[in-house]
Amino acid sequence: MAMLNDGADANIAATNNYKYDVFLSFYGPDTRSTFTGNLYHALRQKRIKTIFLDDALKTPEEVLPVIIKESRISIVVLSKNYGSSRRCLDELVNIHDCMMNNNQNRVWPIFYEVDPSSVIRQVHWFEKLPDKLPGSSDDHHSLRQGQWKNALFNVGWLAGWVYKSEQDYEYELIQKIVKTTIQSLPRYDIFLSFCGEDTRYSFTGFLYQAFCREGFKTFMDDEGLEGGNEISKSLLEAIEKSRLSIVVFSKNYGYSSWCLDELVKIVECMKTKNQLVWPIFYKIEPSEIINETKSYGKAMTGHENKYGKDSEKVQKWRSALSEVASLEGDHIKKNEYETEVIKKIVERAIEAENQM
Repeated sequence: MAMLNDGADANIAATNNYKYDVFLSFYGPDTRSTFTGNLYHALRQKRIKTIFLDDALKTPEEVLPVIIKESRISIVVLSKNYGSSRRCLDELVNIHDCMMNNNQNRVWPIFYEVDPSSVIRQVHWFEKLPDKLPGSSDDHHSLRQGQWKNALFNVGWLAGWVYKSEQDYEYELIQKIVKTTIQSLPRYDIFLSFCGEDTRYSFTGFLYQAFCREGFKTFMDDEGLEGGNEISKSLLEAIEKSRLSIVVFSKNYGYSSWCLDELVKIVECMKTKNQLVWPIFYKIEPSEIINETKSYGKAMTGHENKYGKDSEKVQKWRSALSEVASLEGDHIKKNEYETEVIKKIVERAIEAENQM
C-alpha cells in the first residue's frame, strides 16, 4: 500500500456549502461487497456523510452531477473492470469536470489491484471502453470516448493510494483513508466551551472522550492551555466550523473573559449560521446566570470595574450569558451521576446529527 503524496489536501477550504463529505465512485461487481463496502461503513462510523451508489441503483442522469458537485471529496476506486462500465466512466467525467471547474472539490484515486501507469497510459483500458449507445452518432460516441480517456488520464496522475493484495492489508488502507478524510474536513461536529479550572479534568474531559468514541470530531477549547487573554483567530474559526456548540456553565465560567468572548461568537453563529447551542449547567442554577447572582454577579461586577459598566464588551457578554442560559439544556446537580448525563447528551447529539 502506498500513498503517492501523503501531504495532499491536508486542509480543504470551507468556502462552499457542501451537502456531502465524500462521494464514492466504484465498479460494483469488483468491490461493492468487499473493499468499497467496508470503506463506506468505516466512513459512516466516523459520521462522515458518504454517498454510496453503484450500477445496481438507477440514479437519474441529471441528478448524478448535482450529487457529485455537492460532495467535498470524491474517492475513485479504480479497479480492474472500472473502465468497462459506462456509468463509472460518466461518473468520472463529472468528477473530473467538478475538479477542473471548482478547485474546492477534491479527487482521491485508489488504484485497487491496478498499476497507476496502466491508468495513465490506458494500457488495456481502451479495449474495455463501452460500445456506443443505440441511436447515438459516431461523432457523439467518439466525443464521449475522448472525455472518458481524458478523465482517466488526469485522475491517474493525482495523488492517491495503491493497493496490492499480495503485499497490503485492506483494513490498514481503509483506516488511513478514514484518518486522512477526517483531517481534511474543515469542520468540527462539536465545539466545547468550558472553564478549564472547573471541569477540564472531570466532566468536560469525560464528555469529550465520549464524543470522540462515537466518532464525533470535537474541538475541546481550554483557555488555560493558551497564551494571552485574547481569543485566537483559529479558535473563532473552530466555532464557525462547528455544527453544535456545547457550553458548560460552571462556577467560574463567568470570570473568564476568554470564555465570554467564545460565548459571544457562539451566539453570533447561532443567529447567522443556524448552529445548535446546548447549555449545560454544571452544579449551578440557570437563574444564577440570568439574574447575575452568586459567582456570576461577582464576575460581572469585576468586569464592570475593569472595562466600565456601559462598555460594549461587558454588554455583549451580559447579553450572551442571558441568551444562552435561557436555552433548553442539561442540569447537573451535586451528587448526581455524571456518567448518566454524559450518556444522555451523547445520545441527543447522535439524534441531532441524524436529522442534519
